Amino acid sequence: MACIGRRLLQVVGGAIAALVLAVVALALLLQTGRVSRQVRDFVVPRASAALGRELAIRDAKLSFLPALRVRLIGAMVAGRPGEPPLAQLESLDVKLKLWPLVRSLGKDAQIGGVLLVKPIVNLVRADDGTWNFEGLGQSAQRERESGPRGERGPPAAVIVDRADIEDGELRILDRQAGKGARLALSKVDFSAQHIGAGEPLHASLSAALMGAQKNLQAEVRAARLPASAEAISSGACPEISGTLRLTGLELGRVRAFLPPKLTGIMTGGRLSADAKFASQSGRCIAEGSGTLSAVRLRGAPAQGSFALRAEADPAKRAVRLSIEDLVLKGPGVDLRGKATASMGKGSLTTVRFAIVGPLLDLGEVMGLMPAEPSQPEEQQPFALSKSQRGAVEALDVKGTIAIAKVAKGALVANDFQAETALDSGALSLRKAHASLFGGSVDASGTRVDLSPALPSWDLNATLDRVDLNQALTALNGEAPVSGKLGGKVNLAGAGAEWSVLKKTLTGHGVLTVKEGALTSADIGQALTAVVAQGLSAVGRGGPARAAGGGSGKTDLRDLHLEFTVKDGAMVLTKPLSVGTPFGAISLGGNIGLGGNLALQGTATLSRSALEGVSGASGVAPDGLPVPLGIGGTLAHPAVQVNAQEAVARLISQAAQGKAREVGKRVQGRVGDVLRQLGK
Repeated sequence: MACIGRRLLQVVGGAIAALVLAVVALALLLQTGRVSRQVRDFVVPRASAALGRELAIRDAKLSFLPALRVRLIGAMVAGRPGEPPLAQLESLDVKLKLWPLVRSLGKDAQIGGVLLVKPIVNLVRADDGTWNFEGLGQSAQRERESGPRGERGPPAAVIVDRADIEDGELRILDRQAGKGARLALSKVDFSAQHIGAGEPLHASLSAALMGAQKNLQAEVRAARLPASAEAISSGACPEISGTLRLTGLELGRVRAFLPPKLTGIMTGGRLSADAKFASQSGRCIAEGSGTLSAVRLRGAPAQGSFALRAEADPAKRAVRLSIEDLVLKGPGVDLRGKATASMGKGSLTTVRFAIVGPLLDLGEVMGLMPAEPSQPEEQQPFALSKSQRGAVEALDVKGTIAIAKVAKGALVANDFQAETALDSGALSLRKAHASLFGGSVDASGTRVDLSPALPSWDLNATLDRVDLNQALTALNGEAPVSGKLGGKVNLAGAGAEWSVLKKTLTGHGVLTVKEGALTSADIGQALTAVVAQGLSAVGRGGPARAAGGGSGKTDLRDLHLEFTVKDGAMVLTKPLSVGTPFGAISLGGNIGLGGNLALQGTATLSRSALEGVSGASGVAPDGLPVPLGIGGTLAHPAVQVNAQEAVARLISQAAQGKAREVGKRVQGRVGDVLRQLGK
């Protein structure tokens, strides 16, 4: 028995020694360049077929000790024609456990470790809206699914003890939006342990999100990963838990990922957020909070905070995101709000929001400027592509706004209430009402297009008893016209700076002024003075009593104005008509948006007004039409009266009056004679 034992030990020892020698010899053989090329020739075509993209490898090395290891050097996955590579990396190391693979005849691939060194992933969106990763691996999947059922068999089980990424990068190139390559993630370090179907998972990630320093950390744990692809598609969220932290994301850098001409929206500031996520009743839930710091609105810092909750239901393919307790405070801004966004399979992405607060200064918000000069490509005209229009059309955005005070410089609206909607990149006010300078304004139907670098807008407004004295004093420091303004206007323009706006403004309107006055001129005094001077020149008159009462202003009764706006002026489409104490005025021409006047027409002096002019009394019982022109500005009008024509009309009317009087006397005498003859 002992002899047999010694014999067995000798055989086993000899076999082990032979195996060690064979392994050493094989390892030495596998390090040769010839075998490395064979490995490369074996791996490349199969990986290319599986991906549906060409895989290129600069070199491949295979080693056997201390474990079976394949190292691919300079690997690159090709992009679409004319595009950068989809992925490239310095090296990929794979450690494979040999015995489980041999024991299971290739069905149990246990990988000791995978290491990707400096991988770079380029995500490219083409002009047609498609991404370069779409369709990867589909041909290989179709081949597997179309093969005979008996040949397919169960898939090989793959378990990875550890996977790591060192110093990775993610770049985005959006050709549809006219963007160059943007670095979204850098310094990506990733580590995951025990990856496999039905296995537990612990993974962690750190990276620099749109910045030079690391600011993103995430960790996730799963008690058990789904056992198969069918389990993943069954609709239940895996049992997971984890955390995510974002620290000090520079909002100014987000501008690089916005469509051209929208980059002015992000001016600066930092975003930080913390969230925890877990599975609950088959849904994936994330909850957390965030802060906004040093948000710049025209250079002034503002602060904010919010609470968030995200919920994904894989069974319904639905996602819902809600932001509660949103607060933004700073110079000219004091707002609170909430918002929800939901998306389901085959349905619109629905967004609902509500904003309330005591103050919003539009001078701050509409005056947002980029933190740094725009890049040359951002100066190109922007137009939505077909796919972008489709994405915008898939949005259903509605909300309400209730702000106690909305200001734009000296223009202040109180108790602003609105219902808004986003439609094809334009913000529309479906309902909008506010108190304005002692009256009210209804701006329902107004639209603001946010796509251009200079926001364009279409204002529809109905005014009721707006105090012109308050409004003009607030806007210009003086009020050459007073009264209660009412009517409707439709105006279109771009931006908010008046110096540019008044040159490009277009539109039309109908306005009335009740209880009004032109405080910068007494037109009645000017008219009667000129008429008196004209009569005096022909020896028919003397001094005149001012028809306006010498008050230095002109009272306006029921002024009516219909106009179009073009070339920097209000062009009257119908003669301006207004009643005054001295008679009616009818004027045509235009009123410059800067206050310049170019009006021509007629002022009809009433009989009572003419009675104050010596030599004119009784000669114009129906009133005297006087040619009138008004130039200058509203603040300093220049009244021009054609005295010669007015006096000529007055004398002509007087002569006609004398003739009629003589005719009546003659007729009277003839009548007397006829009556006497009849006796």
